[in-house]
Amino acid sequence: MQGAEHLDWQRTWHGLWDILGCKWTFHVIRLLSTNERGFNEMERTLDGITSTMLSRRLKQLEAEGIVSREVERTSPPTTTYRLTETGRELSGILREIEELNPTGDRD
Repeated sequence: MQGAEHLDWQRTWHGLWDILGCKWTFHVIRLLSTNERGFNEMERTLDGITSTMLSRRLKQLEAEGIVSREVERTSPPTTTYRLTETGRELSGILREIEELNPTGDRD
């Protein structure tokens, strides 16, 4: 791989690593891989995450096209998050990686 093609690949890889390297990203993607969820449900399910961190992570994943957000005009408003097609593909890859080392051992 040479020239512009190599630089494009590097940018893609580094961008992906920037997203996946953030704390809680794997957890949010894994949770959304089974079903769409509301913000409060995710906050309750992801033990230890703060609402600020969850909000920050969801905004980042939405900006990257991994998560989509839908706001229903109810009182109070209801926000639902789901994986996009890209997010579902990424979830599948993460699941395959997890299956390679299901115990989490680093040996």
